[in-house]
Parts: sequence; structure tokens; C-alpha cells
Amino acid sequence: MARHRHPECFDKIDALLEENDKTGTTRRRQVNHPAKGLPDLPVDYTLVTIEGMPWRLALGEDMRKLSDIQQQLVRTQTELESEYRKIREAEGRYRTIFHKTAQAIIIVDGDSHAVIDINLTGANLLHQPASRLIDKPAQQLVERDDRNALTDALGAARHGGARKTLTLHAAGHADPLSAVIEPYRENGRGNLMLSLLPAAGTSAEMSESADMALLDSFAEALVIIDRKGMIAAANDPFLDLIHVLNKSMVIDRNLNGWLGASSVDLQVLLSRVREEGQVRQFSTVVRDELGTTKTVAVSAARMPGESDGQRIGVQISEAARRDAQFTVPSPGADAGSSDFAELVGRVPLKDLIREAVDVIEKMCIEAALRQTDNNRASAADMLGLSRQSLYIKLRRHGLEDFGSDNA
Repeated sequence: MARHRHPECFDKIDALLEENDKTGTTRRRQVNHPAKGLPDLPVDYTLVTIEGMPWRLALGEDMRKLSDIQQQLVRTQTELESEYRKIREAEGRYRTIFHKTAQAIIIVDGDSHAVIDINLTGANLLHQPASRLIDKPAQQLVERDDRNALTDALGAARHGGARKTLTLHAAGHADPLSAVIEPYRENGRGNLMLSLLPAAGTSAEMSESADMALLDSFAEALVIIDRKGMIAAANDPFLDLIHVLNKSMVIDRNLNGWLGASSVDLQVLLSRVREEGQVRQFSTVVRDELGTTKTVAVSAARMPGESDGQRIGVQISEAARRDAQFTVPSPGADAGSSDFAELVGRVPLKDLIREAVDVIEKMCIEAALRQTDNNRASAADMLGLSRQSLYIKLRRHGLEDFGSDNA
């Protein structure tokens, strides 16, 4: 048996022998016998000592059938866990879409008209937590004068099996909403999906949605702030720039939470906008949620149509464009003609110094990469940096692909 045992069973056989020495018989232990080109042969052994005989008697039972059953159970369990994980992932994905959509969606029981589920947009529209709206009659979510019309439309959609639309007022809202009721089947029951949209041409939300669509169409990061710097609107490129997941995390927060090395930068920018109406290529930094600082150029202006100038549009461009605005004077050159000199008195001295250091640092890194034929390890040694520090600076200065054009 020992010559044909599997290496991983050495300990089991040693244990059988040891137990047999002490008690004369042993408990059952499974030993797997390797077979060339075939699956291992599992055998449950019991060692017995027979009095008067110099040998031990090994009694074995073929366990292949039981082993096959166990393996089938393991495979089935693994497949079930995989399917369950996929279902959980899909459920999480669709729950996220359900709650993140800009349209208020309410799932209504087809028979009782009670609310089964509501997304965050719907809960925000009704100014109540979603948990308090569950199981409430859907009619209680609209103004009293619209309740009979909603009841009739829900019943008609449920029994007629066709979409119904009507105009109503959500509870606590003066502006009318377009309600769309879609019947659908769920677990053998007929339920209803009630969607609420701003009525065409009547709501401020419609205009705001159009403004947001316009903001999102720009490739540059754009933010609309008030005179204190509080964010009223932001587009997706701005969220990408500061690595924030959604707009709700920036609305009603001060822009100086991300813009500027300190709050002074935004104060200087707003002061110049108030005095001059607009500012171009204001150099500062953006601090993202990952702890990275990026140099940017900011342009800002009072929003047209805002009679009292309460809103200010801010465009934030990343460093590549800004670098063209700042040049470091060569030794002996007339500093008074440089862009830096022109900014004296308009931008804090610390910002000018920081910009100069950044530009010089970038120039040195580029020079080191050229001299080493873009060998990052050699460039790091030349600059006295660790390789990790060099890669961080490459990302900061947008030089990650340096030299790829010449490859």
C-alpha cells in the first residue's frame, strides 16, 4: 500500500500505523492511490492486527462512488455560487441605475395601488425618505385634486394593459408633472411603473435639465458657482477631474474644497471677476478626491442673463494648456517681459513660485528622459528620485506617454 499511495497521504498512513500499534485496530482513513492516466483511486482503510500473525491486515473499501458524488456536489455548489454572484451583481447594477436615473420612478402594486418601490429621484421630488413612502397609497403622493384622476389612470393601465399618461401635481409642488403609467408583469402579478417628468414648457426643472445637458456637452470641466463659491451645477468632465462619482456630492459645496492650494486662490479669482467681469488663464491647482494635485488654468465670468451677477461660470483646463502661458525666463533675460512678471500683483507670490517650480521640474524630467532614451529607471537615478516618485511626477505633468510618439 505504501508504494502506491499518493504523496499527500503519507501522513494518513503513518497515522494508521501509529494507531494500530497502540490499539490493534484503527478508525477508517481515506488513502488515494495514484494511477497513471486515470483518476486517483480513493480507498477507506482500517488496519487490524490479528493475534498470532506477524502482519497487519488492511481492510479497504472502494470510495469512488462516494467521491464522485462529493465532486458532483462541489461542482454544483460552485456553479450555484457563481450564478448567485452573477445575480447579486446584476441586481446591484440595476438598483444603481434605478436610483441614479434623473427620472422619478415609482413602482405601484397593480391591485392595491400601494407603493412597492421608489427611486432616490422620486423620494427627493417628494421630499421624503424612500422608506417612508413604501406601502403608502400612490394617490397620497399627489395633490388632492389629482387623486381621482390618478386612481382612474392606474386602474385603466392595470386592466387595459396599455400605457396611460396624464398631467398631475406631486404633493407639495406647484409645477405640473407629466405622469406615465406602464403596466408590467412581475412574479405572475400585474404591477405598474409610474414615471414623473416635468411637464413640457412649464417647469424650471426642464430649463435646468437643458442647461445641464449643455454643460455636459463641453469637453472642459465647467462649474457654475455663486458669489461665495458654492457650486450650483457642474458637468461630468469636472467630476472626472476631481474623481467624484456623482453631482450630488459636489452640489451646494464650496468650490474651494477642490480648487486652489488654499481658499485664498478662489477668493482672489472671485474678487477679480467682480472687478473685471471675467478672468482668463488664472493659474492654480485642483486637488482631487484621490489626494492628487493637478495644475490647472481657470477662466471665469459672470453668467449672462443673471441680472445681479449672482452666478459665475468657471472653466477649468488642465496643465497642458496652462504650461503654454507660463515661461521661465532664461538666465540673463529681462524678467520684466515674462508672463510671470505680468502676473505680479494679480496672482499671489506663492502661486508664481509654485508654478515656476512645476515648470522647471517638468523641464528637468523631460531632459532626463531624453538623455536616457526614455529609460524610466535611469531617468529616476539621474534625477535622484525613486522610481515610484518619478512615475507620480510623470502622471502629475502628463508625461506618462512621453516618447511614445517617437517609438
